[in-house]
Amino acid sequence: MLNNFAPLVLPAVASLLLIASPLHAQVFPRGNGIALTGKTQFDLYVQVSDWKDMPHNIDSFRLATLQQFEQTLQSQGIRRRPANRNYLVCALQATHFGDQVAYNVSVEYWELESTKVNTLQWQQSGISTVAGNLFSEQLVADECATRFLGEWSRWNQTNTDL
Repeated sequence: MLNNFAPLVLPAVASLLLIASPLHAQVFPRGNGIALTGKTQFDLYVQVSDWKDMPHNIDSFRLATLQQFEQTLQSQGIRRRPANRNYLVCALQATHFGDQVAYNVSVEYWELESTKVNTLQWQQSGISTVAGNLFSEQLVADECATRFLGEWSRWNQTNTDL
């Protein structure tokens, strides 16, 4: 019986997202951006955990997003260093419906430990919607970079601050 209502639920949810888009971002752990102090090298990763009805190839989208995310951070003096204990993840969930894409981007800073439990130090996320033809690797990479750099720059002096 629920399957009969599925075509009605998605547009209703999409309408709510459009009204509220973009929703306020959430930061976790609250106020822990200080953990980013002095960090200029990270191992980077783009994780796609939900990819519903998307026309893009998930693997090529993820890799292109990672390259663009890395380039944007590099322009701010942040370098990618594989196998670094400082691990920065741009996590994405996306759903295509009609001519819209609803998506969630979450940027997470983890400190990896070889013998202990890995620790989530900082996270910021938000839900957005966009016209399907505007959803791109660059859009996701820019959103991840903007969310991260907004907090990172609060705790790190950059050349533009001098």
